Amino acid sequence: MARSGNATEGLKRRIFGACVSILFLVTAVPAQAEEARTLTSELLADYVATSFVPTEERKAQVSAERHCLAQAVYHESRGEPEEGQWAVASVILNRVESPRYPDTVCGVVFQNAELRNRCQFSFACDGRPDDGGHGNIIDRESWVKSHVIALAAYDQFLEGKTPAEGLATALYFHTTSVSPSWASAYAQVAAIGNHIFY
Repeated sequence: MARSGNATEGLKRRIFGACVSILFLVTAVPAQAEEARTLTSELLADYVATSFVPTEERKAQVSAERHCLAQAVYHESRGEPEEGQWAVASVILNRVESPRYPDTVCGVVFQNAELRNRCQFSFACDGRPDDGGHGNIIDRESWVKSHVIALAAYDQFLEGKTPAEGLATALYFHTTSVSPSWASAYAQVAAIGNHIFY
């Protein structure tokens, strides 16, 4: 999803800031503790100005990110074993964390989508609709499964959980039917179904 700014990092900063504030409140010396617990209009105004994101906006951001991830899992790996679909989701989420790529799931998935057949994930720039229609028929069972995997993977990502060994660092993958020139520059970390991960 196209979050305003770096929503993931912003959310992490807000949570960190809130934790620091709570830690201060809990550990303040007794004389200052009562004063620190008092909610002042200045404290509230500062929170609203720097940290507050309306619930509906946060929900919309998370929903869009999950949908972008589900689209990528579906189009890149729907015929793969479930482990391979999780691996594709891991690569995308690893890219979100990498400074080399955009800092949102939708930004990663649709990077260079405006460049016909020259984007990161071929489905994003092949000119066909990503949700079905105009000759692009969606396999409903695989579509639902990709959304279930995306929901779980994204929730784990928000909780700071990392994928299985090897895939915690994987940023690239390709099918076994091709031998891209870039592959020799990276160490293979997994081969799952018809995909090789680096």
